[in-house]
Amino acid sequence: MTLNEVIKIVNGKTKLNSNIEIKEIKTDSRKINNGDIFIALKGKKYDGNSFVQEAINKGAVACIVEECDNYNCIKVESTLKALFSLGNYIRNKYKIPLIAITGSTGKTTTKDLLSSILSTKYNVLKNDGSKNNIIGVSDTLFKLNSKYDIVVMELGTNHLGEIRELSLMCNPDLALITNIGSSHIGNFKSKKNIFKEKISIIDGMYNKNMIVNGDDKYLKKIKCFKCGLNKNNTLKAYNVQSFIDHLEFNIFLDKEYKIVFNNPGLHFVNNILLVIKTCLEYNITIKTIIKGISNYTLTDMRMNIIRSGSNVIINDCYNSSLESIIAGINYLKNINQNKLLIIGDILELGKYSKRIHKKINKKLKKINNKRILTVGKYSKYIKGINFKNVDELIEYIKNKNISNKYIYIKGSRYMNLDKFYDYIK
Repeated sequence: MTLNEVIKIVNGKTKLNSNIEIKEIKTDSRKINNGDIFIALKGKKYDGNSFVQEAINKGAVACIVEECDNYNCIKVESTLKALFSLGNYIRNKYKIPLIAITGSTGKTTTKDLLSSILSTKYNVLKNDGSKNNIIGVSDTLFKLNSKYDIVVMELGTNHLGEIRELSLMCNPDLALITNIGSSHIGNFKSKKNIFKEKISIIDGMYNKNMIVNGDDKYLKKIKCFKCGLNKNNTLKAYNVQSFIDHLEFNIFLDKEYKIVFNNPGLHFVNNILLVIKTCLEYNITIKTIIKGISNYTLTDMRMNIIRSGSNVIINDCYNSSLESIIAGINYLKNINQNKLLIIGDILELGKYSKRIHKKINKKLKKINNKRILTVGKYSKYIKGINFKNVDELIEYIKNKNISNKYIYIKGSRYMNLDKFYDYIK
């Protein structure tokens, strides 16, 4: 893409006039190299204009800005709209399949597992980690070029209209929806609104081709291909067993197949089924799919199990929601040994915060031989010893003999429970 093409795409005003080839488009001035373009995004807590000179000093050929006071700038009405326009232009320049994944929980695991298996046959581009907002998604699209065969994109949201906007930018060929949960319900006000937000992924699609978790009470009502454990699903899992360190179940295609996933937790079944169906759609053999599932390892802080001395530690503190905590509790029900539960706040629940944290108590009654320590102002509604922050928790635990226990660590990323994990392991 040339500089003049960029100017035209974003409808920018500038004194620049050049057909020089642009190397990369970036939103982080710290990562600018010679020949790049810098987009100076503006937000509540930052102003990209403050970093324009830094970007130019590092070799940016141009900076896309809303306020122009430099020869190297391209002035636009909105840098966010410019970001969208460039992302959409690049996506449609390369006519390759794009699979979009959304849902309240399980998006990243589904994306990573799917990408891993598809990579046995294709060159796959995916967004890193949970970079699933408009900046993360567009940054991923900016990396798209002719060497890739397929894109797997996780789409996230914390306010109404975000999924629709991301879908319109990505124009997915296939959409996967993992579930409708209570994540960010403080912003959405109800699960019905969360469902409306997730289903708006079809707005940027031409063929409306979707695969969803058919066990979800909202998703089971829509017309599309469904996966799950219940009878209403087309691809069904049965003989499901969750063990201490792995999961097993069967599916039937042309014949019966056994699926082994080397991570525990029944909540992974639906995500795995979505992956199986999608891989079959893209002509991956069932033998390769089964092998890919059995070889897959979850990313950090998602049900990662390690042994430390006489203890077994389950690190599940990447993020948190009511549904993911319930999934963790269901896993712990099968463990008879003494258990220590470290639970931090679930965030972005708004007026539902107290109510949802209290709900956890009912689920915790199903676990025996347990001790509960909580961290945060909302987790105080969970029955246990409460600490204001993770540092207080660590000071408390220093004087305790923690041995022969299963230690489960769960909380929103902002609660910094990974600091406790680093200490206890």
